[in-house]
Amino acid sequence: MRRYICIKYILSLLFCSFLLFAQDETGFRLLNPQISSINEERIASFVIEADSQKIDFISITTDANKTFSIEVNEERSHYCKSINLHIGLNSIKVAGYKNALVIKEQSRELFFVSKVDKDFRYPPEGYSKKHFHNQENEKLCIKCHDMSVNEVSGVAFEDITKSNCYGCHKSINKEKHSHAPSVNWLCTSCHNGEVGVFNKADKDRTKYSVPDPIEGVCFSCHKKYKEEWSKKRFHHEPAESGRCNRCHNAHSSLSEFYLKKPSWELCTDCHKDKIEGMHIVKTFGRKAHPTHNVKDPSREGKDLSCTSCHNPHASNAPSLLQSETSMGLCSRCHKK
Repeated sequence: MRRYICIKYILSLLFCSFLLFAQDETGFRLLNPQISSINEERIASFVIEADSQKIDFISITTDANKTFSIEVNEERSHYCKSINLHIGLNSIKVAGYKNALVIKEQSRELFFVSKVDKDFRYPPEGYSKKHFHNQENEKLCIKCHDMSVNEVSGVAFEDITKSNCYGCHKSINKEKHSHAPSVNWLCTSCHNGEVGVFNKADKDRTKYSVPDPIEGVCFSCHKKYKEEWSKKRFHHEPAESGRCNRCHNAHSSLSEFYLKKPSWELCTDCHKDKIEGMHIVKTFGRKAHPTHNVKDPSREGKDLSCTSCHNPHASNAPSLLQSETSMGLCSRCHKK
């Protein structure tokens, strides 16, 4: 009996909350992102509903004190803005103003996970991955956007602005190094709506899921690497497990090969014990051999890094060394 009363009370509270939400007269609602969301990409898309009779403009303020303003007009009811996130927990406030006064304010706590940084690999309890691209959510966008896929498989856009994805997601390719499918807006080459063994929970939750592990998608273009690495004796775990996106950003990056960080920083995020100490090879002069912050003689114009000596994917030498002999390894830089 007590359980029945308790359930009835909870349902009553939920119903009252629904009524309050439905009768919100502020003319302002934050529709996306959802509360306590996990982000796997640096960019978060904010979708806001606003009534121009009650709201003059909207401000979005990050915890890095960056503020973005959106003017509300009578021609539109929904507004979109892409915000860059920093790794870890992001606290972002969205406010609606009328006559320079705050009418309503809402906030979102978003956690941008980093698969290569142990401190930010796992979100706090209560956070979960939310998806926007499903038929119900896309009803919010159809007044302003064509939500259909208008790409032809394998055919790059002559004018990338004609891609139906471009308007909302153009920021994903803003970095120096951009991946060919992404920069040509062949989005569904990778976002094929499929899932893998590690993301089965995403099935049917979004139209544009990517399978995890992602190797099948990557090797559909990079076949030669699959054949090459499969013949090697030793394999690096991210490559062996087919989770290429642990180290690479499939859209764009400041670092070469679309790495999520410069290679030395990327490697030492996981291999922190290799930063100092016995890992560093001692030279004949008993000085520590540098592993970064100097030029790499074996690669003109490049800095020395972990990949100067180690192959990040596969090798026939233990420890994924670039050569099967010590002399062969040293002679890559020391020619005489």
